[in-house]
Amino acid sequence: MLSRVANSLYWMARNIERTENIARVMSVQLINTLEASDEETLADLDWDMVVAICASHQELEHIKNNKGLDEEYILDYLASSKVNQNSLINCIDIARENARTSRDHLPNDIFEIWNDFFLYAEGLREGKLTKESINKYLRRIKSTSLTIQGAIESSMSRGRPYRFLKIGKWLEKAENTARTLNVVCCHSREGEAETNRYYNWRFALQLLNGYEAYLKQFPPIMEPKNVLSFLITEESFPRSIRYCIDHIRDAIIDVEQGKISHYSREIFSSLDELTAEFTEMKIQELNLSELCQFLDYFQNRCNEIGQIFSETYYLTERNNRIKSGSQTQSQHVINTHTEKNAHMKFQIEHINNFDYEAPVDSSMNTIRLKPRTDECQRLLSYRSEISPGSLTKEHVDIWGNHVEEFYIPEQHTHLKVKTTSVVSVQRSPFIHHIKYTPEMKGIFTSKLFREHYLSFLNDTPNTYLRKEQVDQVVEELGDMEDPIDFSLKVMEYLHDRFTYHTNSTNVHTKAGEAFDLKSGVCQDMTNVMLGILRANNIPARYVSGYLYVGEGSALIGDAATHAWVEVMLPGIGWTGLDPTNNVEALENHIRIATGRDYSDVSPLQGFYRGGESKLDVSVSVKVLDVN
Repeated sequence: MLSRVANSLYWMARNIERTENIARVMSVQLINTLEASDEETLADLDWDMVVAICASHQELEHIKNNKGLDEEYILDYLASSKVNQNSLINCIDIARENARTSRDHLPNDIFEIWNDFFLYAEGLREGKLTKESINKYLRRIKSTSLTIQGAIESSMSRGRPYRFLKIGKWLEKAENTARTLNVVCCHSREGEAETNRYYNWRFALQLLNGYEAYLKQFPPIMEPKNVLSFLITEESFPRSIRYCIDHIRDAIIDVEQGKISHYSREIFSSLDELTAEFTEMKIQELNLSELCQFLDYFQNRCNEIGQIFSETYYLTERNNRIKSGSQTQSQHVINTHTEKNAHMKFQIEHINNFDYEAPVDSSMNTIRLKPRTDECQRLLSYRSEISPGSLTKEHVDIWGNHVEEFYIPEQHTHLKVKTTSVVSVQRSPFIHHIKYTPEMKGIFTSKLFREHYLSFLNDTPNTYLRKEQVDQVVEELGDMEDPIDFSLKVMEYLHDRFTYHTNSTNVHTKAGEAFDLKSGVCQDMTNVMLGILRANNIPARYVSGYLYVGEGSALIGDAATHAWVEVMLPGIGWTGLDPTNNVEALENHIRIATGRDYSDVSPLQGFYRGGESKLDVSVSVKVLDVN
């Protein structure tokens, strides 16, 4: 499973869990304000705790300074605000987008359940809801979240996608419990009235859905240290921090198949250290001030584990890691990461016009113009139109490309092939952040790895470079010791030394010729880069596709189909590099086909009986949506 897929599944689970947490907190507070009588003053003051838990302490201060604790404004801010990264609607939208981009790894029921709720939440997006109207959304959120959890448990195979979903869920639960306890503790005071203390810690248990479970173990007395001990160390309660950390560790063990590797040592070490602190700490001996300091430290440790996990498995980067104990009690920060990965939807219109100097008796053709669907890209619609009219027969070739064949038996002087595609692309830059670990090196240099990718290690006539040409590059860049670093250097080398010129080469130009010319188009630079990488034992393949060049962009190569390279990185997968533009292939690159070289991915091939022909190609790439 690629890191991009793991990233989407992980943040889908976290945002679904976060949506449920926020909905529960709001629901508990609304019920308390409705039922408040003698406790009315306390219930009103709880809104500042709600904001601190669901957003952050800094946002609470901002709201107080600008709006005061206005109930209507706070409801709108927590439920519908686009500015608040942790609003219900933002979490719903992000979870849905992550589910959509990882849909191939999820049972259909899971996506459909959340997508139905995404559409139902249209009223939530409009904002300005009353307490009465928002309650129905909060109830629906809680029931939908529980339904999703049931669908995951009942229909997902226990493979890596399932494990990343569970890790995201338990990490979010642990952080939420630590943050809630931190906020409640900081709002409590030594020597406060028994009524106030009872109310505050009952409120904490209700926020974490632990009130009923707590009463089954303790008498109905809200002793802060008993509540904290239950919500932190109780091994049988699903929202206790101990329970969550134990399940996170078990899931990572399953992902790693019981082994502790070089790259996973830090995450295991951090989990073990936190677990050890459960047994060492003595909550009953701490006063309230010491408890607040401890919880502040504890919240940071939970946040830190989430950050280490993201770094271990190359998930999308978050903010720089917070050092344990570096925050004060007035700095309750939530690791949000609610920003979406770059996501773009395109419409592509590709027209090939053949004009023949004399009538053609018949023609047999194959086209490879149907974009791929994979973990980074989804084909939403595709249509091919052929004139003169002809039926097409489709198959998938050995490289996984869609191929359409058609035959025109009657005489004709003109052939037009028009394809229209709508494609959604979501990618995040990874290769510049990847470290070449000893485990990756072990896989990369293994016999099994070489044999599996042998087709992309052997040169073809189109990608072959003479030894002295390869040596010229290596002499300047240095020997290949790190395939990630070396691939990036080769991309930059070709971009800096080649001149993009459309008339210096043709479709039959070989890599060796283009290398000597130091000139050509994207196809030539791609072939040369393939030759250099393969000569240095790096599996690499040719990619054909489209390039979106927006207004004012410095990218080049959008006049027709574009070409770039994909390198195979152990544990990461195929990663695209575009030597024509010296960029990683991201959301602007739309993939059609992959192969050993151009001959495996040629957009249109065929033969006919007749005279010479003239080809005119036009490609239009339009953006339909950007998130």
